[in-house]
Amino acid sequence: MRTLLVFIAFIFTITVFSQTKVDSLLQLCDKSDDIQKVDVYLKLSEVTLKDSAISRSYNKKAYQLAVANNLQSKKAQSVYISAKINYTARNFTDAIRDYHKALELYRVINDTTGMTKCYRFIGISNFNLSRSKEAIASYLEGLKLAKRDLDYSAELLGNIGLVHNEMNNIDEAISYFRQAISINKSIRDTISLAINYDYLGGTYNRIKMSDSSLINYHKALYLFKKIKKEDRYAVSLSNLAWVLPNYPDSLNKAITYFNMAWKKFQELGWEYYEPNIQFGIANVYSKQGQLDKAIALYKVSIKLANQYKREFFLKNQIYRGLSETYQKKGDYKQALENHILYSQYIDSVVDKQKSDQIANLEKQYETEKKEKEILQLQTQHELTNVQLRKNKQLKLLGFVTALLLLLFVFFIAKKYFDKVKLNELLEEKNRQIEQSEQELRQLNAAKNKFFSIIAHDLKNPFHTVMGFSNLLNKDYNLFTEKERRSFASGIYQSTNNILRLLENLLEWSKSQTGGLNMVPVETELSQILENSVSVLRPQAQQKNIQMTFNCSNDLKIYADPHMIETVLRNLINNAIKFTPNNGSIGIAAERMEDKVRVNVSDTGVGISEEEVLNLFQIDSKVKRKGTNNEDGSGLGLLLCKEFVSKNNGMLWVESTSGKGSSFNFTVPVSAGSM
Repeated sequence: MRTLLVFIAFIFTITVFSQTKVDSLLQLCDKSDDIQKVDVYLKLSEVTLKDSAISRSYNKKAYQLAVANNLQSKKAQSVYISAKINYTARNFTDAIRDYHKALELYRVINDTTGMTKCYRFIGISNFNLSRSKEAIASYLEGLKLAKRDLDYSAELLGNIGLVHNEMNNIDEAISYFRQAISINKSIRDTISLAINYDYLGGTYNRIKMSDSSLINYHKALYLFKKIKKEDRYAVSLSNLAWVLPNYPDSLNKAITYFNMAWKKFQELGWEYYEPNIQFGIANVYSKQGQLDKAIALYKVSIKLANQYKREFFLKNQIYRGLSETYQKKGDYKQALENHILYSQYIDSVVDKQKSDQIANLEKQYETEKKEKEILQLQTQHELTNVQLRKNKQLKLLGFVTALLLLLFVFFIAKKYFDKVKLNELLEEKNRQIEQSEQELRQLNAAKNKFFSIIAHDLKNPFHTVMGFSNLLNKDYNLFTEKERRSFASGIYQSTNNILRLLENLLEWSKSQTGGLNMVPVETELSQILENSVSVLRPQAQQKNIQMTFNCSNDLKIYADPHMIETVLRNLINNAIKFTPNNGSIGIAAERMEDKVRVNVSDTGVGISEEEVLNLFQIDSKVKRKGTNNEDGSGLGLLLCKEFVSKNNGMLWVESTSGKGSSFNFTVPVSAGSM
């Protein structure tokens, strides 16, 4: 009983007081049995991570006790902490090796959380070693395991975005950051959401999209301030300050943000960032034409960079700014001298990168050399054991010979049957290949037809826009106000058609090329419906169409909200298009066991039986204009069917020509029904 009470006290101590002093843990260790000591030593190892020698010592004791008592999960945890020690010491090559060992141990006990963490840190370590492809491969493996663990999924998506950003794959980086942000929002992880907004702002700034950069930096800044994350808040202030000089009317505002950031850095004790702040303000002064002030601050930032032993890249940028400012001032001698220093630091940056690469290669070589030496010793030991066994086997030579003959016969028979199976397998593969080739030919023909439809439908609205705008441009004063308004209405309707067609085209192309990732979550259908209707309500009002709704606020579905919103938007848009003025549209939803059925019905022109049969075929020629001559391509319905299918639902239509149409689709109620 006394031992049990001590162990309960130990668990409480670790859980509630994670920063317990080493002495307290050691005292607790004296009162514990061997199994309980494993947890104490593991905790001691984590507490002392920054002192790698002491941390390894405690971890070694934990590992030995875990092996002695056959505690497989603790053994895996010990190897994981060993990798963590190397990671903390920035020995990334050794860290990767130990994370792989821990990964195999977690795999044996089927601990997917442990495996996910290993893949994540293998990816981060490879990223730090500039192995971008290996990093992404590890993150993707972790993402497969994370599945419904949205916290880990969001972290891994953000990590992949960072690697793509480093590789200058900007579109991919933005896509992954946005996926991470979507998950952060769904699980209300404010700090991760703010961090990913910050990453996204940096990516947009990198490609000179200042407006998008500012929007995301402001979102990050607001969230960091809200959760009182002072260190991140300070960095976001600095990030904003670097973007603002792109706007001539925001130069003074940029200086204000630099000063606010510097004040926060001082409160945090981060004087290390002072040269960056002074350099940023000097750049603003240079843009304002305050050249003497700029030169003075550039020189201060160089002194600070030397004082804090900052990297070559910062000095390189400072000398570049000095050179450009002297050139503006007309002092070409100083401009040349500083440009020479700028060029020299470019070479230094390259040399430093090469030096780091060589150091990493040397480290990797030494590690591999040690592993080979260990392997040689193991091989030599095994050879000795083989020789001993061989001496014993000589006495049983007759028996072994007979056994070998039997094994030989068995081997020949096995080879024969394996060959038969292989031939059958090859035949099956050939049939599959032929079937795949036939499907590819059909898909290719369908795509060719699809693109010909898009080229025609995308071109016609442009003719309308160009025609009306050309008339207004050349003979504006010759037309009455009513005619000009008519032209403007025509331009608006055509551009609206173009926008809808492009949105559908982009969504379709993503779904066909694998670029559209489905992220199903539990969400309220009424909110998705409101988002869909809000953008289409003006069109309905123009035609005086009455819209009715029958959907309870507590009705939830398990699906990708973006895809379902796209489906609803297209179905409602079609209903408006094919319903005459003063008509009505009804939207209803009801639960049917493990599904929710959504219905969009109208009092429009309806669809003939022949057209219904071909409505969802990509090579179909069904294409009609709306009651007010609105254009349509049929692409929206194809997209609806694709998205509903991806969410494990069905889409169907009931219609009679001249009596209106009723489109229905189903989606799952919960994750289990997927």
